[in-house]
Amino acid sequence: ADLAIAMPALEKAMEEVEKLDKSSVSEVKAYTKPPVLVETVMQAVMLLFGKPTDWASAKKVLSESNFLQQIKTFDKDHVTASTSNKVKKYIEMPEFKPDKVKAVSGA
Repeated sequence: ADLAIAMPALEKAMEEVEKLDKSSVSEVKAYTKPPVLVETVMQAVMLLFGKPTDWASAKKVLSESNFLQQIKTFDKDHVTASTSNKVKKYIEMPEFKPDKVKAVSGA
């Protein structure tokens, strides 16, 4: 049941990801201390990637030359229940919406 809740939100997130480009990634990567919502989004991304959720780790991942490719080709159909449950707490946040994130960052 939890996966049924998380999957539509993940699908929506993946639609937003398709809009990302290198300048968006560069903008996010440039933050020393990102806006809270940007950091929150990256924490969710890092959970999906199975990596530490701190900002320093997120910046390393953002710096990988194939980051956009990793995001755009992410295999959302094989997310474990454990990971799904962790990501769900982010998805359920009222401010975890594309329009609210865009208000604090163009990315």
